[in-house]
Amino acid sequence: MDNRGRFQAQGKILEESTSWAQDLPLTVTDGHSLLTELEHKIPKKDASIRAKGFAKCRKFIDQSYQNGGIKVLDMGKPLIKSFPKGYLERVDLEVHLGIAFV
Repeated sequence: MDNRGRFQAQGKILEESTSWAQDLPLTVTDGHSLLTELEHKIPKKDASIRAKGFAKCRKFIDQSYQNGGIKVLDMGKPLIKSFPKGYLERVDLEVHLGIAFV
């Protein structure tokens, strides 16, 4: 698979994720769907705690799309971002290989 990554809800007692591994680049629509899937996969209280993180991650996906997507091949290393940055209870985005949000 040429395009791989995941969304992850992290915290003191929570670690849940949704991932992708596919031949074609991940579309912005599929990225939003995977993030929403993760949001619904975790308990409502945990999703509520991370509401700001989910919102910031969605905004990052949209901004990435407007700028041509994330191309890990050009970066030389995986993209790993946390929303909000530096928080224990957060949402992480990892693009390990390929292209995302086109």
